[in-house]
Amino acid sequence: MLLRTERMVHGGRALARDPDGRVVLVSGALPGETVSVEAERRSGVLLGTVVEVIEPSPDRVPVPRHPGLDLGFASYPAQLRIKAEVLTDAARRSGVPLPAKAMDVRPSPRIWSYRSVIQPAVRDGRLGYRREGSDEVVAMDADPTAMPAANEAWTRLVAADLPRSVVEVAIRANDAGQALAGLIATAPAKELLPLAHRLVQSGVTGVSLAAYDPRGRFRAGKERLAGAREIRQRYGRVELSVSATAFAQPNPSAASELYETVAGMVPGGELACELFAGSGAIAMHVADRYREVVAVEVSSESVARGRRDAERHGIDNVRFERADARRARLPDAETLIVDPPRAGLAKPLRAAIDASTAASLLYVSCDVATWARDAADLIARGWRLVEVRPFDFQPHTHHLELATRFER
Repeated sequence: MLLRTERMVHGGRALARDPDGRVVLVSGALPGETVSVEAERRSGVLLGTVVEVIEPSPDRVPVPRHPGLDLGFASYPAQLRIKAEVLTDAARRSGVPLPAKAMDVRPSPRIWSYRSVIQPAVRDGRLGYRREGSDEVVAMDADPTAMPAANEAWTRLVAADLPRSVVEVAIRANDAGQALAGLIATAPAKELLPLAHRLVQSGVTGVSLAAYDPRGRFRAGKERLAGAREIRQRYGRVELSVSATAFAQPNPSAASELYETVAGMVPGGELACELFAGSGAIAMHVADRYREVVAVEVSSESVARGRRDAERHGIDNVRFERADARRARLPDAETLIVDPPRAGLAKPLRAAIDASTAASLLYVSCDVATWARDAADLIARGWRLVEVRPFDFQPHTHHLELATRFER
């Protein structure tokens, strides 16, 4: 099927129309290109994949080998334009009026070698990444988006002759050149201890084990096998403890800029409360603007690390509470800060936020579509969208991070 693409939509696909006028969402294409496409209907939507580019966009660059870089075939300036346009489109569809500067996507300080955490699959002793919608693994010698220390650990893992029981590896690195490896495996710890010690002897800072669970990563628990449990990485004005198997923003330099921006967006006052706080990076950045900051997080590991890091930095007015942010009782705070996962804010939580005493809401989002949905609901409840600041945390992918501010 020969198609002419029109514009990009959320998810890294280009919108085109077939000869009958039906919408086809095409992966691997840029706006204004003529492409040969193979398409199939999934869940009522025609999804296409580029077979051949007939008339390329001037923004097209060679396709990277990494199969997870769904905008890697676009020049970096084009990627930033596309992300701004997708944000505008998502807001328009939801009826959300965007304020000034919403189109100014802050570029990542590093376009390559920016990721501090990666999670390649293991096939036949080599590392690589799965193609979208497939179990096929594209073997690679290194990850071009990863920090140098992460790629050094990649090389050491391959040289260690990984057994077939190791299905995936989570690698967490820092700017100091350290790296942790989390083995996601079907074998018990005792069988992997010799491998873990060899890896530490080769220069990996620490090795842990997470039992493979088809329901999702790290659901079946994790344990240290050898070396250090944690390393430290600076995010803005604080140095945080991070592990291979717990979440921390994968682009520290870009996240540092967002955290400093959020610190400048909060109005200050007596009490602020952050939901989905992780280990408290944002809470610690706004701590000097409030008498007290409550950080609510469900992960006991993240809460423990956050408490230790705050104490190490001498930040004594951040109080961590271990609770599910979706069901937590909100304190009488002047400012609420939320940084939810891609699913965004569930409707009951949006209602709870609206019923709270907060006059200001800082909403950090990693998904444009769910943010637009939530923003529309908040505006309908009487909130006003004051500021939208987009940041590119993941160059060469469609993902976009937002720092946004609402007021009553």
